[in-house]
Amino acid sequence: MTIDPKKFKAPYIPKEEAWRLADKTREKYWPSGEVPVDVERLLWPMKLKLVPFPSLSKAGDVDALLLGDLKTIIVDNEDYFNDRKQNRIRFSIAHELGHFVLHHDIFKNIAHASIMDWVKFIHLIPEAEYSYIEQQAYEFAGRLLVPSERLEKLFLKSIQKAKDANFLSWDKTGDAALGFIATPISRIFGVSSEVIEKRLRREDFWPIKRKL
Repeated sequence: MTIDPKKFKAPYIPKEEAWRLADKTREKYWPSGEVPVDVERLLWPMKLKLVPFPSLSKAGDVDALLLGDLKTIIVDNEDYFNDRKQNRIRFSIAHELGHFVLHHDIFKNIAHASIMDWVKFIHLIPEAEYSYIEQQAYEFAGRLLVPSERLEKLFLKSIQKAKDANFLSWDKTGDAALGFIATPISRIFGVSSEVIEKRLRREDFWPIKRKL
């Protein structure tokens, strides 16, 4: 059965379930628990292959894509070999792993002959439904690469540094303090500071709710 993209319906997956499955995936396929998580090393035991594809970003307006065969993740070739974009590519791969884990049952009913047919299908999904599955995959990717327990420990150390630097005396919930805290943490996890800022908010660590 092939799904009509215009009738596509996203499954209901609360963020807590996406997090649980991300933790389960990391624990099973990355048992060392080291960070940054080498997301490419998760692919082989999950029976997935990674294939760089020329100009994917330009052709499909995406950095990476899980194909309907549920065996292949393609990434933009130029970005993949660009040292300055490695964090972005790592997150994009983790995002597609999110689709593989969370949306396996619906993606398996979609089959197309070419990558561009697949990209076209994705773009025909109703905007609201597409947003739902993207947000679910984003939550999975963020939790996969940024384990909550490790994040909390680093956060507690970083807010003391922010306090010592007087950021928290005038900016308890503002962008300056959050950016000051998120930037060094992001280097440890191998993600962007924006990802850490969102994880801190989504995990309810920020804004700070207790007196330091």
